[in-house]
Amino acid sequence: MAINLKIQFRILSLLIAFSILTACNSIPAIPVALNPAISNKQCVVLVHGLWRSGWAMRSIANDLNDFAYQTVSISYPSTSMSIPDIAESFLPPAIEECKQGGAEQIHFVSHSMGGIVVRQYLQNNHLPLGSKVVMLSPPNQGSELSEKFGDASWYQHIVGPAGASLSKKEGGIISRMKAIKEPVGIIAAYRDWSLFPSTWLPKPNDGTVSVESMKLAEMDDFVLINSGHMTMRFNDDTHQQIRYFLSRGEFYHSEDEQVLKEILF
Repeated sequence: MAINLKIQFRILSLLIAFSILTACNSIPAIPVALNPAISNKQCVVLVHGLWRSGWAMRSIANDLNDFAYQTVSISYPSTSMSIPDIAESFLPPAIEECKQGGAEQIHFVSHSMGGIVVRQYLQNNHLPLGSKVVMLSPPNQGSELSEKFGDASWYQHIVGPAGASLSKKEGGIISRMKAIKEPVGIIAAYRDWSLFPSTWLPKPNDGTVSVESMKLAEMDDFVLINSGHMTMRFNDDTHQQIRYFLSRGEFYHSEDEQVLKEILF
């Protein structure tokens, strides 16, 4: 049965609202002593998510620059190209820019759908030895919203071909993905409320993606951040965990986070 215009408008309003209405609380900060200094021979390619641009990753870029990392923030048309086309067109030039800057290690830090763009690139490409990947709230197992509405023309119009493909259904990109070999750390945002019914977005979630859907079989580490999907990019805990993983290949896990995992799962 077709969704009437009133319901479509309500869903569109919700899709826009979740990028604005987010809650953000902090877990205990990582001790400064556990943030080791790094060499300026490392470059981080920042890959934004749906409806955003490279400017959306500025907070993360500024933090990494403060710790001597080189950064390259790409901007791609997230609602008008497919994920394979985005990965093929926009990631190689960023990698080349890092190489021209003298980088010996080239990392990826992605947000949301950007994580799937990174995975697509790494299906047929590899990063220099020692490079790592950090994903912020990626829909690795698909977007619940795309699973539910991905076949609808109105939804495809809103999110574009890339967003609509975040599904395990036939024609979706998720089931076609092979495991990647680079070390992968996933920072999962979560919060206590959601604009969407639990049948659409299971708890815990960050208001956009469920925590369970963020996981990846080959991930090396996984950490929870109490934040919303969009606001996590500006969260100090997120910044520290990114740097910690890039340096050590693992996240900093506090006792409070271990208790939190027992509560949530």
